[in-house]
Amino acid sequence: MRTLWVVLCCLTVATGYAQEVVKENGKIIIDASAIRHTKVKKARATDGTNARLGTDDETNIGSAASDEQVYYRFELSAARFSATWINAVNRCRNLADDGGGWRLPTLKEAILIYILWPELQQAGLTGVAGGTATEAGGGGNSYPYVRYSDTGAIVLDAKNVSTDRYFRCIRDLD
Repeated sequence: MRTLWVVLCCLTVATGYAQEVVKENGKIIIDASAIRHTKVKKARATDGTNARLGTDDETNIGSAASDEQVYYRFELSAARFSATWINAVNRCRNLADDGGGWRLPTLKEAILIYILWPELQQAGLTGVAGGTATEAGGGGNSYPYVRYSDTGAIVLDAKNVSTDRYFRCIRDLD
C-alpha cells in the first residue's frame, strides 16, 4: 500500500493533476507530458507467460524497465474486457481497431488511468476503468499488479495472473 501511495503522490502535483484528459477526433487521450515521461514507444509483447516472468528490459511490456516512465501521450480503447494476463497482452497487441498499435498499459499507466478515471468518464468512457497486469517485480507464479474491481476500486493484487481480470488497451500517440 505504501508503494501505491508513493506512486500516486509522484503522479500528482500540489495544485492538481500534472496530466490531462483530452478528447480529439473522437479519441480519448491522456496527455502525461507534464510528468516524468518517455517518447520511446513501449513494447507491445512479452516473452513471459502467466507462470514465468519475462525479460526485464524495454522489449517486454510487463517488465520493471518498461514501467519506469509512462508514455507521454496515449489513447484509451473504448472497450474493456476480461482475460488472463497473457491473453490480455496478446489481445491488445492484435487489436486492429483504427489501424492497430494497441498494447496493455504498464503499472504506472494503469494507476494514471485510475487517477484520471472521473475525467475519462466525463470524456465518454463507460463502465469501470479496466486494468492491467504487469510483471514488474514479483516472481514465481504471482506478480504484483494493479487491477480494478467491478466497482472501479483500485486493488494491488499478488494473485496468480492466470485468473481472468479486467483490462483496457491503450495506444501510444505521436
